[in-house]
Amino acid sequence: MVFQLLLTFLILFNMNILIIDDHALVKEGIEARIKKVKPEAQCYFASTARLAISKIRETSIDLIFCDLEFSGETEVDGFYIIKSILEFEPRIKAIALTNYNSYRIMKKAISSGFHSFLDKGCTFKEFSETLINVSAYGTYESATIKRLLKKLNKFLGTIFSESLYGVSDLSPRERELTLLSSETTDRQELAEKMKVTPYTID
Repeated sequence: MVFQLLLTFLILFNMNILIIDDHALVKEGIEARIKKVKPEAQCYFASTARLAISKIRETSIDLIFCDLEFSGETEVDGFYIIKSILEFEPRIKAIALTNYNSYRIMKKAISSGFHSFLDKGCTFKEFSETLINVSAYGTYESATIKRLLKKLNKFLGTIFSESLYGVSDLSPRERELTLLSSETTDRQELAEKMKVTPYTID
């Protein structure tokens, strides 16, 4: 236990943290929160994928806070940026920090290589706990992730509470539709996402 605390302290003491976001005020707010947790941490900023990769090549970055959407970008997003960075620097830890806090987006972020997921409106307590745990141990289930999982489970429970069937009775495609339905109930949108006709969705 003492060794773990010492390790956590050493990890946080001289951290280099890269904040990737295209809004200056957001970057300042994130840095202010980081400094409250660890005043000695050095913060760097990047507003594009190119600048982020350039900074990582010239500086030893330990942790990244990355937004998922960038103004004016159609092909480059936070998922792409983190995948690209982790290909040549797999030791770096990454936390998604976004306003798009849905179960589907969270799952995509984790599968893209992020070690945790935070809503930009999260409390300071959640922010600090996530920063400390990801830095020290890697993957961390933040309160945002727990909240999204709880929301999904409640949705699934509602669907099947009065049904003759349970989730285990569904085919893989039916389960996929069920999960997508937690994001939208628009049959046309669901049909496009699943690459089927609206009739099949019905």
